Amino acid sequence: MKEDKLIDRVARRNPKTYDGSYDPMQLEESIIGVEKIFVLIEVPEEKSVNIGTFYLIGEAGISRNTIKDMLVGPKFTYEKFLEELRAKFYPVTIQ
Repeated sequence: MKEDKLIDRVARRNPKTYDGSYDPMQLEESIIGVEKIFVLIEVPEEKSVNIGTFYLIGEAGISRNTIKDMLVGPKFTYEKFLEELRAKFYPVTIQ
């Protein structure tokens, strides 16, 4: 399925955005919500990062490009992206 059709199918389910606040509950709620949608509409792993990062706004949206630039290549998976996102936005006390 084309990526633009997948994006439309995800968007129709109104996933929560994440703005980069240092509240781990907000980040995890956003991740869980997007992942539920991905499972429901069967988003392939290779499309997960591009579609999922669309719902990062504010500081998180700016950071996504930095993280994506760091993770170029075959090691750039959705799980690795989430690991870097959590490292960036979880408060130091929780890390």
